[in-house]
Amino acid sequence: MSLLKVESLTVRYGSVEAVRGVSFEVGKGEVVCLVGESGSGKSTVLRAIGGLLPPEASADGSVLFLGKNLLKLPKKELDALRGNQIGFVFQEPSLYLDPLFKVGDQVAETCFIHHPDRDCRRQALLSLEKVGVEDPVRVYNSYPHQLSGGLKQRVNVADATVNGPLLLLADEPTTALDVSTQKVVLALFRRLKEEGSSILFVTHDFGVVWEIADRVVVLKDGRVVEEGSVFDLYREPKHPYTRKLVSIFKELAEF
Repeated sequence: MSLLKVESLTVRYGSVEAVRGVSFEVGKGEVVCLVGESGSGKSTVLRAIGGLLPPEASADGSVLFLGKNLLKLPKKELDALRGNQIGFVFQEPSLYLDPLFKVGDQVAETCFIHHPDRDCRRQALLSLEKVGVEDPVRVYNSYPHQLSGGLKQRVNVADATVNGPLLLLADEPTTALDVSTQKVVLALFRRLKEEGSSILFVTHDFGVVWEIADRVVVLKDGRVVEEGSVFDLYREPKHPYTRKLVSIFKELAEF
């Protein structure tokens, strides 16, 4: 059963169509990777789903989540879902952590906004522990500049998952990390998958795709050119564009 169903999604910036009739689904407990080169529209799709497009953009089609079309929801209803049943993890954690506040308080705030009756400090500490932070109390009381890039990204994942969302939207969350830290964060996403999280993961890196994806949706010039299981796309990609991307990855892997 689909948790998220995107149908004929089209996103325009004025007269320019950045996304053109994109359709795909994300099932419960499934990781779907949106892949493509820069400018293919993958991040725009993710932001349209999350209601994070800039004011000058418009979106048509439907994005069904729990039977509700996110594109048509009033802001109040959408805000009730975001940060609660839908979590977000972005590429550069420093841009989404306020430098003036302790990171733990920021995670706790995400909890408090949606669940003011809970012990949100405790929930934040549990969430930090769950994402593999070895000293959650120390990290809770740290400011963003006191943490490494990998720790800051773990904090972002803790913030995204503190309320136990049904769906995680991840926009190139490993791109700004070094290789060793990237492996740690990918292991974290694999653990979330094993625990039943549904994840829509945007990336241009097929190495990431092979590590975490169940299915892959390939975008080119704002359109879906191929979709299939991660195994099918690795063994026998059908579209010339997909074959090109896979062959580049295989060449780099052999280098």
